[in-house]
Amino acid sequence: MSEDNVKKTISRRRAIKYLGFGVLAAAGAYGIAKAGVFDNIKKEAENGTLVPVTTRLDKGANLNISLLGFGCMRFPTIQNAEKKKVIDMDKSRELVDYAYNHGINYYDTAYIYHGGTSENAIGTLLKKYPRESFYLADKMPTWLIKSKEQAVEVFQEQLDRCQVEYFDYYLLHSLDDQTMYDNVYENMGVYDYLIEEKAKGRIKRLGFSFHGSVDFFKYLMSKHDWDFVQIQLNYVDWEAQQAKELYRMLEERNIPCIIMEPLRGGALAKLTPDAEAILKNADAKSTVASWAFRYAGSLPGVLTVLSGMTQMEHLVDNVKTYTGFQPLTGKEQKILAEALVEFQKFEQISCTKCRYCMPCPYGVDIPLVFSTYNQCVTESNLPDMKGPRDSKFNKKKRTFLNTYNTEIPDTAQAHRCIECGQCLSLCPQKIDITGHMRSIREMVKELKG
Repeated sequence: MSEDNVKKTISRRRAIKYLGFGVLAAAGAYGIAKAGVFDNIKKEAENGTLVPVTTRLDKGANLNISLLGFGCMRFPTIQNAEKKKVIDMDKSRELVDYAYNHGINYYDTAYIYHGGTSENAIGTLLKKYPRESFYLADKMPTWLIKSKEQAVEVFQEQLDRCQVEYFDYYLLHSLDDQTMYDNVYENMGVYDYLIEEKAKGRIKRLGFSFHGSVDFFKYLMSKHDWDFVQIQLNYVDWEAQQAKELYRMLEERNIPCIIMEPLRGGALAKLTPDAEAILKNADAKSTVASWAFRYAGSLPGVLTVLSGMTQMEHLVDNVKTYTGFQPLTGKEQKILAEALVEFQKFEQISCTKCRYCMPCPYGVDIPLVFSTYNQCVTESNLPDMKGPRDSKFNKKKRTFLNTYNTEIPDTAQAHRCIECGQCLSLCPQKIDITGHMRSIREMVKELKG
């Protein structure tokens, strides 16, 4: 389906066929409480009004890809009998079925997501659907590969986990260092191996996901003819992390761009109260998150925007945003820029909660400490340590300490950090983790007196 056909509905026959052994079957298993979500889909399918999300054409492969892609890094989880977090397959099935039946056809997983269980999960959840009806993306775990032989084993293991014969889109995962790239893909011959798999049809489109410098990006552009590239892009990182320059290079070369972190790890789903008021005054019905998703989707060179949707309400809102998608107007872009200025009066830590830094050998929950800190910044509950110690300061002090101690167990707080530095090389955002931990630790210590 092309961009011009976004207002057309899924055919009644196709929708009911897929729903028959997909969402509708799932609804019965989930009980009356959840059946309402699927009852609406059934009604839409029966009367021919089920509208799929907008698609974009990957011209190099003549594939129509849903503008909203389903990221498989943040499936809902539950505790198993051993008190470990595992993927909640019931809730995940509900999400994937809803996504699939609203036209989302791009699913993105990786070898390490959910401790190595994401590939198994999405393979199982998509197994009931015709293989040609969805596009599956997976990634070679660059930093784990020590030989070409290991890469061969990993690739086959990924196919087996996902229960598929081929990957539609395959990525060199998280490229951020030229030395590592050259060693793994050029010197070990892993890139040539992946090209062999592409020739065999076990990889349809080959690209990479990126977290490095502009100079390294230019180097990669000069090395090979890439089918697509995945970059981090949102209305904060457009300038802050040079997403603008990376995107422009892709656009100039007509290379499809896949977007990750459109919400910057969830940070753009909730802004400061004053920043949110600017957006709400402009459009009271739209969520704050929808502005960020529309921003990413408004760029013409974007093929799909990935979202790791843990909750049904987030999925429903995103589907709404990308159904009959409308790019931001010039006026809306100015409004968003105004909200951004207000939002950036408060400095946040640019953690996306990818958890690549975990586990910490000393027990610190790095993403939780940073997200709790960011929450207080967002809610304007961070006390000004350089300002007067007045009633306003004391109120924010109490709120901050209460939030900090309630949200983060003592064994996972910043004071447990000994600044060993093990986490620094693992962070794709290149955050000064130990420096931020030191600042938070000292602030908490001073506030506690």
